[in-house]
Amino acid sequence: MSQQDRRLEVSEAAWRVIVREGLDRASMRAIAQEMNCTTGVVTHYFRNKQELILFALHQVSDRLQMMMQLAIENVSGVDRLKAMLLSFLPLDQERQEILRVWVAYLGYSVGRDGLLKEHQQSAAELRAVIIQELEVLQSAGLLREDLLPKVEANALLALVNGVAIDSLIQTEHL
Repeated sequence: MSQQDRRLEVSEAAWRVIVREGLDRASMRAIAQEMNCTTGVVTHYFRNKQELILFALHQVSDRLQMMMQLAIENVSGVDRLKAMLLSFLPLDQERQEILRVWVAYLGYSVGRDGLLKEHQQSAAELRAVIIQELEVLQSAGLLREDLLPKVEANALLALVNGVAIDSLIQTEHL
């Protein structure tokens, strides 16, 4: 098994602990127990919890982008934008877990400027993709000319993020 594969394995164990117990309980020891190994194995691949959590955030971004790419295959026009946005909603087990890790990371990054900047960078990349899609739709005449893609992207992401987070709070209603 390559070092990258092993890092992914450790990251997936961290995800399981975070989803089940929360990020504050996702210690290196808890992750090692999840993997049925020693803490030394985990620290061989990640120096500390912060490095591991940052790697897990990148995995969230990568998985969401992959899910979005799959959702928009063979889809065009406004339906493509709709598919992009729907791919971020926690409509299945995998996306629910991704959301839980994402929210846990957001809470953990408050007060940790380096981690918060990483979170902001990830959000900025997503926002840029949505802006680009809106611009393509506008150029094709599928959206009003006076629409401001940057403003609309903010509104659409706020809506999707709000519904996603609220789904954690009001599971039975949403």
